[in-house]
Amino acid sequence: MKVSYQWLSEVVDLNDVSPTQLAQRLTQGGLTVDGVLPRVESVSGVVVGEVVTCTKHPNADRLHVCEVNVGQGELLTIVCGAPNVAAGQRVPTALVGAELPGGKIGKAKLRGVESQGMLCSAKELGLETKLLPKEQTEGLYILPQDAPIGIDVAKLLQLNDTILDIDLTPNRSDCLSIRGLAYEIAALYERKIDFALPARPQLGEASPVQVSIETDRCSRYDAQVLADLSDGPSPLWMQMRLLTMGVRPISAIVDITNYVMLEWGQPLHAFDLDEVHQQHIVVRQARPLETLVTLDGEKRELDPDMIVISDPDRAIGLAGVMGGENTEVTAKTRRVILESAAFDAPSVRRTGQRLGLRSEAQQRFEKGIDVVAIRAALDRATELYADLCGATVLGDAVSTARSPVSVGQEAIHVEFSPERCRQLLGAEINDAVMEQVFTRLGFTTTIEGSSWAVHVPTRRPDITREADLVEEVARLVGYDQIPSTLPTGATTTGTRSLRQKIHHVTRHVLIETGMSEVFTYAFTHPSKLDAMRLPDDSPLRKMIALSMPLSDERTVMRTHLLPSLAQVGAYNLAHGNGGGQIFEIARVYRPRRLPIAEQPQETTMWAGLWFGLRPASLGERARAFDFYDAKGCIEKWLEGFGLLSQAVFTRVRLSYLHPGRSAVVKVGDTVIGHVGQLYPDTATAMEVPAAIYAEFDLDELESLLNLRFHVTSLPRYPASLRDLAVVVRQGVTAAELLQAARDEIADRAHSPELLESIEVFDVYQGKGIPLGHQSLAFSFVYRAADRTLTDEEVTSLEEKVLARWKRDFEASLRA
Repeated sequence: MKVSYQWLSEVVDLNDVSPTQLAQRLTQGGLTVDGVLPRVESVSGVVVGEVVTCTKHPNADRLHVCEVNVGQGELLTIVCGAPNVAAGQRVPTALVGAELPGGKIGKAKLRGVESQGMLCSAKELGLETKLLPKEQTEGLYILPQDAPIGIDVAKLLQLNDTILDIDLTPNRSDCLSIRGLAYEIAALYERKIDFALPARPQLGEASPVQVSIETDRCSRYDAQVLADLSDGPSPLWMQMRLLTMGVRPISAIVDITNYVMLEWGQPLHAFDLDEVHQQHIVVRQARPLETLVTLDGEKRELDPDMIVISDPDRAIGLAGVMGGENTEVTAKTRRVILESAAFDAPSVRRTGQRLGLRSEAQQRFEKGIDVVAIRAALDRATELYADLCGATVLGDAVSTARSPVSVGQEAIHVEFSPERCRQLLGAEINDAVMEQVFTRLGFTTTIEGSSWAVHVPTRRPDITREADLVEEVARLVGYDQIPSTLPTGATTTGTRSLRQKIHHVTRHVLIETGMSEVFTYAFTHPSKLDAMRLPDDSPLRKMIALSMPLSDERTVMRTHLLPSLAQVGAYNLAHGNGGGQIFEIARVYRPRRLPIAEQPQETTMWAGLWFGLRPASLGERARAFDFYDAKGCIEKWLEGFGLLSQAVFTRVRLSYLHPGRSAVVKVGDTVIGHVGQLYPDTATAMEVPAAIYAEFDLDELESLLNLRFHVTSLPRYPASLRDLAVVVRQGVTAAELLQAARDEIADRAHSPELLESIEVFDVYQGKGIPLGHQSLAFSFVYRAADRTLTDEEVTSLEEKVLARWKRDFEASLRA
């Protein structure tokens, strides 16, 4: 935001504060000043001159010889090449020796005629021409006829002003005005501000305009009717103020609204009263298919989420964003309705975003306005219209509110504890200093024992809680005045919770096995579950619908992770990636009942998908991923939690998994997940042929583990490794043999800890194996915590296991 130093100095006494010093103090107080720049480069020796005569140059077609009165008695002869020069004009005149941004002016002969200075254009004075009307940038910069002859142009045009470029944070909407900045500077320097409330016209007559509010997105709407307006350019001083602040001057009627907005922070808008049907203003939501041609000449299609200002027949403005062309103020306008209102900030923001519009008024409505300034700004503008445009006030202002609090609210009350403030800042600041800080800010304080009630004026909407007041104390005392101290209290070493440990181990182990983590949307479409062949009454089909979905493809909360991972896999295959192993740790959302009336069940899962070809490696060709690739990753994961020896894989029938190539995983009696190859129809529909899918419930695992995470010492005694291969019928599963082995060792050895682990490392059918049979090979690891096991002990355990297998499954030791 660009701010005029001269304007600020008229409101706050800054005689002993330079622009650079002010910028430093504002930055220290939390308002970062990005730059301190002169409005123009040095301009001196330029005065107001009147062109008395203007004749053609005798030796040049495009030059004129002018006699100029600069208030020094004698007329100066100046040669000028501007096409718009004419007698009777008052123009900036650079005398001999004058300093301009382009250099120093000296005497010169132009085609034989001596020139005693130069008549200046806006560009030669250093003015920002892009904000000026075209007629003021082509040729000389013509000054008003009442500009005093001989006066210093630098003073007249405020060229010696300094611009502060302030980078405001979004919460400091109060500083989007000279008034707000003045309060801030006064607080920082402990000074008073000269900013009285404007006089309020009291005519005792009813306003000729009627106002109705038909939407709860407008809390207040004030309107004042003005007549007998004489339009034309605004005074030079007002134009210069607007230019300094980066606003284009247009006409007196429009410039006054912009000037008051910059002064008070309250956006205003003027409607041509004669174009408002029935002299009735209606604030409402836009109607379906309604259109409005805005002031920029663009036809806008509106939607019902937008607030519009209308008369009984049509929209005449977009609330807080831009007015309509149908009630635009023109040179013919003699009567206006002046608007000052409070609109819903999010609604104004959405309207601007959807229509691609951005305005100074919109910026202020978005960030929040001061309700006290609504009427004050209206009165200030009314005062300026009367003084500068000769306006007549018709009736008292209309003030219409949706709720009484928006009219009468004067301050908010925030509880404050000085002791808590000292604790937060780590500094011993006494109560008197804190009270003085609030006084400097214009806050009032009611003290009752150790608790204070601080009354914050409505111009500071960013102050809502105690922490905000603590920040104000720190700002005004000075962050550099608060000593650095070490934190008090007991310090503890942070540690992961059980849930965090589970997620960490899961992520670490799966990545270690070669899998890649993905992150997908928690939203999906109900049709995505059709490929899983779920019955119509499946709980997974009960999905939570989104009231405002991101797109037509993501309308519900997901109840299963398979569709999300399959979409990633299909995308990779379609784009030339031959295959991959991916996993995701995410939540699924399953409502307890529909329509939803309570918090749904949110379960954290990890799911994996193995799709396409496994890359070739040393000694192994590229091949399709199979069930055992997935099983190996899962076993490694279980081993990370010390659960591998207790986990059992048994057959399962799920609609979306292959019935002969899938398993449920249990630890004891607890089901923690399942794994299997996708059912062929499911895999085809999801475009991941023959993919393997696994899904595990991490919340269930957490309940199972509870507080089982503990540190154990490294084993002191060596392990004994034995391999056994047996031949059994094809109907016998490895899981059955594993469980039987564990049970036998626990029963016979009276110590299940002797079996450290047991796993399958080979399954074979073919040559050398009887028809209808299979060979299963197991690796046993035995270890005792208190001694080295003897060969006799291990052999005895091995024989017991073989005997159990033979008795229960007719297993025979493979030769």
